[in-house]
Amino acid sequence: MTGPPPNPVTPQGATPITAVQMSAIQARVEGGLESERRQRADEDYLRERQALSLREVRAQQRWRGWAGFAVFALATAWLVADVVLTVAVGWGTLGGRPFRLEAGVIIAFLTTSTATVIGLFLVFLRWLYPQEPEREQAVPTRDARTR
Repeated sequence: MTGPPPNPVTPQGATPITAVQMSAIQARVEGGLESERRQRADEDYLRERQALSLREVRAQQRWRGWAGFAVFALATAWLVADVVLTVAVGWGTLGGRPFRLEAGVIIAFLTTSTATVIGLFLVFLRWLYPQEPEREQAVPTRDARTR
């Protein structure tokens, strides 16, 4: 029997696969491989974005920590100056020299410095812990109210 050699793709006795069928099979396999490659690329992209996001969050936390320390140090220094000024006015001396201020000046200084320290902390805390926008609650429909 001398006939065409058996097709390596099909077992003996089966109908041979034509070139059109072969290209369709090959296209499906390549399409599946392409979609798998795209899926892996998407997963890699998401992992990179998550890693970048994590680095950004950590950097933001470090920055907020330093800013918090600076605000705390500034407020502490300001309040120490308030106490020193109040004690100096009460004793009448500052650094061994006579010290006297009008009552209106002392009141203005203490009031504005207290307001400044409180405002500084409020601004910092609102930046540190931003408020999320309030979500609107669904308005009940007439059917729900009548039941």
